[in-house]
Order: sequence, then structure tokens, then C-alpha cells
Amino acid sequence: MPITKDAFLRYRILDKCFRNTNVLYQIDDLVKKCKEELNKSVSRRTIYYDIEYMKRLDGWDAPIEIVKEGNRRYYRYSDPKFSIDKMPLSEAQLKQLQSSLDLVKTVAGLPQFESLDDTLAKIGLITYNTKVEPCVSLDHNEYVEGQKHIPTLFNAIQYQTVVKIKYKPFDKDAVEYKFHPQFLKQYNNRWYILGITDDNSDQIWNFALDRIKTIKQTKSQYKKVDVDWKTYFEDIIGVTNYVDKPVETIHFRVQGITAHYIETKPIHESQIAHWHDENTLDVKINVKINPELEHILLSYADSITILSPQSLIDNHIKALKMALGRYGEK
Repeated sequence: MPITKDAFLRYRILDKCFRNTNVLYQIDDLVKKCKEELNKSVSRRTIYYDIEYMKRLDGWDAPIEIVKEGNRRYYRYSDPKFSIDKMPLSEAQLKQLQSSLDLVKTVAGLPQFESLDDTLAKIGLITYNTKVEPCVSLDHNEYVEGQKHIPTLFNAIQYQTVVKIKYKPFDKDAVEYKFHPQFLKQYNNRWYILGITDDNSDQIWNFALDRIKTIKQTKSQYKKVDVDWKTYFEDIIGVTNYVDKPVETIHFRVQGITAHYIETKPIHESQIAHWHDENTLDVKINVKINPELEHILLSYADSITILSPQSLIDNHIKALKMALGRYGEK
């Protein structure tokens, strides 16, 4: 059973309650305690499951006992000196940790992962004998140009450092920017850095790492932007977010095998789809129109019909005509 952040916080709260020899806790008391400390609702069933997990060998083998006083049932440790903080990880937990670590380390180059094995070994969480055969692989290409910039930009974000970057677009001359990096984002197997420039601190810029030629640190005062990055990407596909553009309903139909593919792998989390007929899927998504959206729709050109908005239809037709023109078609 994988341990989520909320679950681990509940285990710590329950552990503290069970060690308290001055107070006896009924199940409702434990629910209330978790609710108060987490500031979110917790069900009785969840706490029952938590207790059972803590008692299991692949949990902490916790000596939780039930004390009966009349009709009341209280929970506590039979050994008040016991604490999950003092217990080593079980073999199952060690394997889960090592598997997660190996998966995360596939994102090569991120500095916080380079010596993580050594760090965990030093504090006794894993040993060098902990062996787990890999069984998962992420779609990650460590040879993508620009990968070498990840550690520098990551550290610049962490330590709030302004950098001077030399950026070379595909179709323009190189330009230098004094840049305040804020967020690293991977999209379509390509890395981007988002942030603001000295010249325009009101606009979020995104630069593809493979187009960055040089990065130099500066001693300028760093500006941190007040952006919820999870929300920032909610209404777009990819990384290009035009602040002045509205969210629009993109309506299209897809035929054949591609329809089944899009039904099972939605283009965007807002996707609503239903079958127009046995061979045609009717799809709607609510996003801002940006180059990434247009590229995706073009990739399905042989099986897609865009119904609205008209501006997207016009751009799609224009791109298709340009493609046909390269083959001598009119």
C-alpha cells in the first residue's frame, strides 16, 4: 500500500496519540485530532484503515491495543516507549523507496538527486545492498540538447539568483536577457524555463533550454513572482500561456482508430467526449488557443474535423494548404 503525504501525516498524529499515557483516545477522538491538525475532513473508516496498516508487518508492526472501559473502546500502545519514528523501514517500504528513487533519478541532471543514494544511506534509510530490479521507465531523453542547463537553472530558482542568458531562437539572432527564473517545466520531451526579465517583469516568459547558448550568474536583486504554477498550466496545453487570451471551447470530431485513442488518452483534463456515431467521437475541451494546441490538432489531420472556433479552423486550413503546397497540390 503506497503511503501518501496525507496518510503519513495521519500516522504521525496517531503515533503521538497512542504514546500519550495521560489521555485515552476513542476512534472519534482520533478522527477529531487528525481533522484539527490537518485542517481537513477525515472519515472513521480512514482512521480504522490507518490503524490496521500501522499494525501490519509491512507497516510498522505497531503494538496498538484496545482498552475497554464499559462500552467504550480506547486505542493506545501497549508499550508507550514505542514510536514509528524509532522504527526502521520495513523491507516492503525500502523497496518502495528505492523504486521511487530509481524512477525519479531518470530525470538526469537534477542536482538534488545526484547524491540522494548516499544521503539516504548516511541516515540509515537505505543500504547499498538494497537492490530492486527496475520495472518502470519514463519517456525521458537525457541526450536532448540543453539538458546541461537544468542544474544551473534549478539552483538559480532554489537560491533566487538572477542570471544572464543568451537565447537563440530558430529564426532570429541571439538575444541576451537578464532573467529571473521561477519554474522548470517539461513538455513533449523538451525542457523549458519560465520566469520574468528585467525589462518586462509583468510578463511570464518561457525559454526552451535547447535554445539557450550561455548562462551567467549576476548579483542583481531577484524578483519572485506570485504565481500558482499548478493553476498557471490548467487552461493550456504545453507551456505557452497568453495572459490576454480567453479560455475557449474547442469543438472537434475525430474518426476511426484515432477516436478511440483520444477517448482513452484525453488531450486535456477538461475533455468531454461522446460518440456521435459508431465511428466518430465528438470532443470538447476548454483551453486557450496556443501553438502547442494547434500542433496537436495538426498531428491528427487525417482523422480530425474542427467545428469551432472559426479562428482555429482558419489556422488549421492554412497549415494544411501549406503542407499540400509542398507536394504540388493546390
